[in-house]
This record gives sequence, C-alpha cells and structure tokens, in this order.
Amino acid sequence: MTERDRVLILCGGLQSGGTTLVSYCFLQRADTDGVLDADNDLLPALDRSLARPIAWYKTTVCCFRLSEIAQHYRDAGWNVRTLLVLRDLRTVWTSLRTKPYGRNGITAEDPPLRLRVRRFVEDWREARAARTALLRYEDFVSDPAVALRQACTQLALPWDEAMLTWPKAPEQIADCRNGNESFWVTRGTNLMTSLAQFREKGSRPRLPQDDLRWLETEFRDYNRANGYPESISFAEIAGTSLVETFSCDPSFEVTRRYKWETAQKPFRWLLAQFGQRNTTLIERRSWKRAA
Repeated sequence: MTERDRVLILCGGLQSGGTTLVSYCFLQRADTDGVLDADNDLLPALDRSLARPIAWYKTTVCCFRLSEIAQHYRDAGWNVRTLLVLRDLRTVWTSLRTKPYGRNGITAEDPPLRLRVRRFVEDWREARAARTALLRYEDFVSDPAVALRQACTQLALPWDEAMLTWPKAPEQIADCRNGNESFWVTRGTNLMTSLAQFREKGSRPRLPQDDLRWLETEFRDYNRANGYPESISFAEIAGTSLVETFSCDPSFEVTRRYKWETAQKPFRWLLAQFGQRNTTLIERRSWKRAA
C-alpha cells in the first residue's frame, strides 16, 4: 500500500458533542478499523495496519484543534480526511459542566472550557476551506441513516449498511479502550436501539446566565449557519439554580496536573487545605521548589 492509499479519517468534535456514538457507527464498516475515542492530549503514532483500506481516529477538540491534528498526521504520511461533528453549544456546555472530563482548568491538559469551545468553532469556521465534512448531531439523532449517508458522501466513502446494524463486537475493533461511559451503559445491539436511549425529548440547557450570554453573543454566526436558535430566553431555562452555584472561573485545583502534583507532594496538599487554594501560579511554583 502506497502512502497515497493510506486513508485516515480523522473525526472530531467537542466533548459531550455526541462523537463517540458517531465513531462507533463508522468503525462498524467492513473497510474501516481504528480508534473509537482517543486521548485528546496525545498524538500517538498510528499503526499502518489500521488502513483496511481506511483507518479511523476519533478525538475531541480540547488540547488541540482538529486542523492541527490533521496536519500532524499528514506529516506522518497519512492521506487525511476530516469529519467535524456539530452540536448546539448550549447543550454541550450544560453537559460539560457536570462531567468529570469537563475540568475547567488552566493547564495544557485541561484547558479552560471557553478556550475549548473557541478552538472548536475556529475549526468550524475553517471547515469549508479545509474540505472538512460536517455532521450535525441533532440531524444524526432524528434521522441517522440520512445523516450518515450524507457524511459518507462528503468523505468520498461508499455506503455501508453496517453503520446502522452494528455487526462488529467491540473486541473486533482495534482500539475501544476509551469511550464515553454513558455510551457503554446505553449501547444497544444496533444504532436505532441505542439512539432510543440518547434522544433528547424537549430538554432545555441549564447553565449560568453569563455563560448563556457569552455562547450566544460570541458564536452567533455558528448558531445561525447551523440552524440553532440564536438566543434562548433565560426565563425559558429550567432548573438554573443548581448550575448557578458552580464556579465559573477556571482553576488549577480542578486539573489532573494538580492531582498528580499533590499526590507527589503531600505538603502542597496540606497547604491547599489551609486556605492556599487561591494563590497565584507563581506562588505554587515556589511551593514546588520548597517541597
């Protein structure tokens, strides 16, 4: 197989954007194998044998933009095609604020939530020039066969009914180590039975008013172009008191790096418990030297 024939389809979207379910559908194809849900803070070398003749790699836009990841694998010799999964940013934001991986941090591994959304929308804005295929998650949920067929056309792939029927067991896929926990809990025997668990029934996003205003003001072009409401009245949103109690500010203490460092340096953990949580990063680094 020549370098030109080594096709890698790189799929990306926001965390909580529905990408795992879409990824599982593509990995059911007879001509495709690869990674269900990659670590978004790593860019590993990919085994050439994944291309059968198509390799699949799904990640989320968090530490890197999709365009950056695509260029990295082009440099490694892959013929990369890209697919970006879209979803209403307000729904994504609501979910991220309650998920363990939605760490609103300040490190490279756990960047601020606003930075992640900006990176994703920058990818979307460049999608046309980059010939990126687009799949709107809401369309996928309401009419999966049509949405998947359109995505295949954009990616220059033939249709494969296995994307709906799911004949492969997880053990037949090269890398299923990760994946959204809710996906594994609600996964059925095929796409339609699984979607019955995922379909949203008139749910409203629940998020702080400042976040709602930011999402609707800064990304008005995204909402308008993709058929999402440009604005939602805050009075329409149910149950906001729960999420308004959450801190909106990015912090170091929610990050994995903080947990790693405090595990290695118990003295730093003690300082944090005695009122040192809001000190500056420079002061934290001085702790590291002192410890």
